[in-house]
Amino acid sequence: MPQDKALAIDVTTVEARKSVLPRPPLLSSNQAGWENLALEHHLQPEYESPEHYASHYTLAIRLRNQSGLERWLGDCHRSENCIAGDVAVIPPHVTHKVLSAHESEFIALCLDTQFVSNIAAESVDSDVLEIIPHFSKPDPLIYQIGLALKTALQSDGSASRLYADSMATALSAHLLQHYSAPKHTLREYEGGMPKYKLQRVIEFIIDNLTENLLLGTMAQEVGMSQYHFARLFKQSTGLSPYQYVIHCRIERAKILLLQSQLKISEIASQVGFADQSQFTRHFKRILGVTPKQIRSKN
Repeated sequence: MPQDKALAIDVTTVEARKSVLPRPPLLSSNQAGWENLALEHHLQPEYESPEHYASHYTLAIRLRNQSGLERWLGDCHRSENCIAGDVAVIPPHVTHKVLSAHESEFIALCLDTQFVSNIAAESVDSDVLEIIPHFSKPDPLIYQIGLALKTALQSDGSASRLYADSMATALSAHLLQHYSAPKHTLREYEGGMPKYKLQRVIEFIIDNLTENLLLGTMAQEVGMSQYHFARLFKQSTGLSPYQYVIHCRIERAKILLLQSQLKISEIASQVGFADQSQFTRHFKRILGVTPKQIRSKN
């Protein structure tokens, strides 16, 4: 290495990332209590970042078209003409540098390295885990997950933890299947979850609706890996664990609306929603009417 070359900056922590970009993020999951996954929404002016790296996986998702972007990944360099939905994949400890001649808007998703390794151990038939760097290219799934996570964080804040946990699992499986060398084949699990385990986890969900239920907690309750649990639960119920929890909360709320005199805000809290606005939004999406309309029909 040339003696005058600056050392790359480790931007694993939020504080360290401030030294790489000129502006702070417009939105960050830093205070939302997300596990295994972090999100930052950036709108940056023209800039040149110093060389940097992180101990996690980084997915850089373009939110608008942009030409004249120079990117370095390790010893490789490429000039990119990006369109909205393009994604760059930067694995842990790979040095990264960007020169942007125009204002740029993007989402940065950060996936915990150990979490991805755990998903690999549960879901692929190889002991070798090597996700390789990728310059920007279209990836509709990562793009849509990024947008959905951004919306969830904006609207639900800390209440989006279960959704973020579920998306971390989906993103990890997607990276393993499409960005690893050699390509991994995900194991298929057929037949759904054993009935006694399904009954046990459903009882656990119903008994803990007011808690911040996480995918790992539910999987642990029935002694299954997170990836295995999520796949078999959806096969058995037709819903993801996140969707099932929301439906259970709405059904409990409907009963309380019809059979009690509790305020709508009190019911929202009792069934595990962060606030009345979040509760009303999910209630109308699932049942087609607002909580107030359900109560007025009684």
